[in-house]
Amino acid sequence: MILLDEPTNYLDVAHIAWLVDYLNDFEGAAMIISHDYDFLDQVTNCIINVAFGKINKYRGSFKAAMRQRAEREEAQRREYEKQQVQIEKTEKFISKFKAGSRSKQAKSREKQLARMDRVDPPSSNIRAQFNFPYEDTGSQNALVVDQLSVGYNRPLLKPVTFSVNTGEKVGFEGFNGVGKSTLIKTILGIIDAKGGAAHFSPSAKVSYFSQDLEWDNNQQTPMQIIQEKYDQLQQRAIRTKLAKCGLDAANAMKPIGQLSGGEQTKVKLAMMEFEPANFLILDEPTNHLDEETKEALKDAINAFPGNAIVVSHEMSFYEGLADKILNVEKLSLKNQSV
Repeated sequence: MILLDEPTNYLDVAHIAWLVDYLNDFEGAAMIISHDYDFLDQVTNCIINVAFGKINKYRGSFKAAMRQRAEREEAQRREYEKQQVQIEKTEKFISKFKAGSRSKQAKSREKQLARMDRVDPPSSNIRAQFNFPYEDTGSQNALVVDQLSVGYNRPLLKPVTFSVNTGEKVGFEGFNGVGKSTLIKTILGIIDAKGGAAHFSPSAKVSYFSQDLEWDNNQQTPMQIIQEKYDQLQQRAIRTKLAKCGLDAANAMKPIGQLSGGEQTKVKLAMMEFEPANFLILDEPTNHLDEETKEALKDAINAFPGNAIVVSHEMSFYEGLADKILNVEKLSLKNQSV
């Protein structure tokens, strides 16, 4: 028996493919928690949907399970609506005849209504919606990277040269540990370059999402964290922003350390919406996120008029998003003498 909790979050494409083959060849059982729907569809033959205090089990592939879930929810919706019509008619009858000649019938129906087994409407997840505020810039060369050498004790990559023109969206790909995050941090000046240079446009205003879920104080709530950073904001505005990003009121008041990885990621993305920018840099923003939230994030990046550099191990996230992709793996010096 193998238990896997979000195993693909930090895996690159090659290692996910290896894991798929391993699980399909494994003769025992496996229980997997994952937001990676493509991965689940390749390795599962039974899906357990846990939502809103209920557990439903579906046989078959992930796609088949999602069809069954949709059919179940549609049947529940029809049953709920049918019952609501019946309840409304009964309540009107009771209201009309409770004090008249047919009061006995009205009281009888009132008792029937009280004993009725009510059908709940289908529940749905909070739909996230992101909107990154834009600050206009007139520069045509948003970022120029010239022979940039990155690393720590020694260079990790060959010198990197590329440019990002206004409005372009760029994706970084490559296996884990190849140096994608190091390249981003060097471009941002968080890590000193080993050589070369990276220059943003003088009018560039960068908004950066790091993949690390680290907080100064894990006991602070999302409301407190945002209020501390943006002390001019009203609490109502913060609550509204968190709700739009898919975080409900109860989780907004919990210590950040008690929230799931997906919930913490939504808090970080929400914080990016309080400051206008014209250049987004997002390092593995899809880790921990469910498919619906990933789509909402992708739509927001696409709608953003400025530039974006995005790192994701999910190649499908780049489809329809990236104008060009830099393969960092081809620049790796790990297996070469330096």
